Amino acid sequence: MKLLDEVILKIVETKQPKNVRELVQLVQEQVDVSLDDITREVKDLQHKGLVKLEEPTTPTHHFSDFLSSRKSLWFWATICLTLLAFISILFFPETGTPLSYLRYAFGFVLAVFLPGYCLTETMFPRKNSMDEIERFTFSVGLSFAVTALVGLFLSFTPFGLTLTTALLTLGSIVIVLALVALNRKYKAEE
Repeated sequence: MKLLDEVILKIVETKQPKNVRELVQLVQEQVDVSLDDITREVKDLQHKGLVKLEEPTTPTHHFSDFLSSRKSLWFWATICLTLLAFISILFFPETGTPLSYLRYAFGFVLAVFLPGYCLTETMFPRKNSMDEIERFTFSVGLSFAVTALVGLFLSFTPFGLTLTTALLTLGSIVIVLALVALNRKYKAEE
């Protein structure tokens, strides 16, 4: 298999194939090896860091294409979690039932993660600008800041700081920031 490693690395270096299919064809032209062996060897080289495989990107020309692509799954998950928080906080009982635990869980996610996550996605729309741990930590820290500022702001309004006003304000902020982040990610991809 050492020979196969060398052949694959030489082809990647000299001919720079555009995709894995082209790489496999070039390797099969030079060495009589099964497709499974080539695949296993390419994955092994990728694991060692000698070959970098990237998922093919299909250009999205329309916003609706981007909205229905895998790249916007985070947006739909954020909207669903926000709506679930609305429903659980407004309609589930506070204590005494198993549904109350769902209420606490979704409320926790709404207050401690989603505002900062959407703000982070807005400020850093490119995937490679931060790794996942930095993005998560930044999201939690910013969520605490946003939630505290919302509470402070609401305490000075005529509506006051109540569960309903906090829920509506935080939910609105999350949805607006998610829409802005989605738009920025779409423009960054273009």
